[in-house]
Amino acid sequence: MRKKRLHIKVGLLALLGVYMGNVQAQYNVSINLPQANIQSGADFKQTSSVGDYSYLLIALIPSIYAMSTQGNFSSSTSTHTVPLSVAYLKLNQIGGVNLLSSVTEAQLSTSSSLLVSSLLGITLSKGAILMDFRVATSSHTWLAGSYKTGLRLTAQGILGGTITPQDRDVSITVPAFIAAPSTISTTSLLVNDLNYFRAPAGISSNKIVSISTTVPYIPTLRTSSSQFTFSTTLPYNNPPVSPVSDVAVSLSGVSTATAIASLSTTDQALTTSSGIAVSSNNQVLTNTFSVSGSKLKSDFVQAGTYRVPLVYSWTGLPANPAQASGNGTLEIVVSDLGELVANQQAVDLAFSTADHYKNGVSKDMPAHLKLSKTTPYNLYVRATSENFSSGTNTIPLNVMRIGPMAGETGINTITLSTTAQQLIQSANPAIDRNLNIQYRIPASETHQLLNKPAGNYSTSIIFSFVAP
Repeated sequence: MRKKRLHIKVGLLALLGVYMGNVQAQYNVSINLPQANIQSGADFKQTSSVGDYSYLLIALIPSIYAMSTQGNFSSSTSTHTVPLSVAYLKLNQIGGVNLLSSVTEAQLSTSSSLLVSSLLGITLSKGAILMDFRVATSSHTWLAGSYKTGLRLTAQGILGGTITPQDRDVSITVPAFIAAPSTISTTSLLVNDLNYFRAPAGISSNKIVSISTTVPYIPTLRTSSSQFTFSTTLPYNNPPVSPVSDVAVSLSGVSTATAIASLSTTDQALTTSSGIAVSSNNQVLTNTFSVSGSKLKSDFVQAGTYRVPLVYSWTGLPANPAQASGNGTLEIVVSDLGELVANQQAVDLAFSTADHYKNGVSKDMPAHLKLSKTTPYNLYVRATSENFSSGTNTIPLNVMRIGPMAGETGINTITLSTTAQQLIQSANPAIDRNLNIQYRIPASETHQLLNKPAGNYSTSIIFSFVAP
């Protein structure tokens, strides 16, 4: 019989343990932090039932204390913890009696914090204890997951008052998300100076994108087309063919960043496989788009606007379903630019022997002119005076021929006059094109030099893109 009674006693204790466990579970507090509060840094508040208050003799409010039974909110799946200091507690009601005007808020800690004092003399009814929980989201960087601590409530100072259960769990669940703008403003590379074509680095432009996240992530980028579309109101000979592979992209200020050497229609990562850590829930990514000087010269020399759609993506790690994407546009805007430089300012043709008068004289001027133009161009030349002059003595301008050196193509030969003559007609845009020019007085014109007094006969010559 003794063994039987012992067995019954143990069974009763086991049932009591199950009952108390169920009671505690009933009053466990689950706080689901909304994504919006994490993004904005706004405090999140909720009211939860945390137990029951009962008494045997006296209906006055006791002094109620709260404390955490753990050092932090901890996770069962990661080593990351949430400090207790993010949570604030405040009694709301006991047994239907509203206490909001009589109690103060306490920050959760491992030390006992007074929530309400027995000195207030408030008469209570038996019943549920409601508590306000406030989570200060801006004071912590949140990582997705569930974090739990133990909360102990004790009643002291009034005989017979008890709180059931004394212990319960408080958990904070942080959603896994990545939030980014769905539409990202246009990134513009403004090619408004010829030096962009000449510099090896070319041109670059930054696009800043704001990201909100609770998970580490990898940013990727792709285009919707392998070629830029081209538009312009300026003249052009042929529409340019400009591949998106001319564009490189990188992230600034990210330790794990890896550059995309050539954009494509395939998603390419802007970081290593470790991605970007959640150092802050609200981050700013600086995407730098660049085109080298050599690529500008080869594929973007025609003035106009080059556009291609972009698709930005951010994918959570490790294997996290959270992701976001946004659409943008990359444009390269090339201005109507032009420059013409004479590398040699003086040209001398000497008649010093009989053969010169018999056969004529020529002078080759390699790289005489350096020309840059981002639209199709004509090149003209004219003299500023009616004759070659030496004091009062003159030689007619029409003795002079100006044209290409041997091997140079696309240049006409003209007879010099004060009227602009066309050396080049509707040539394709070019940057730093060197023109090899020949000055010549042919044998057929040397008779106009005979019987002229010795001297230096000169005139000024103007090369221009337009015929004045």
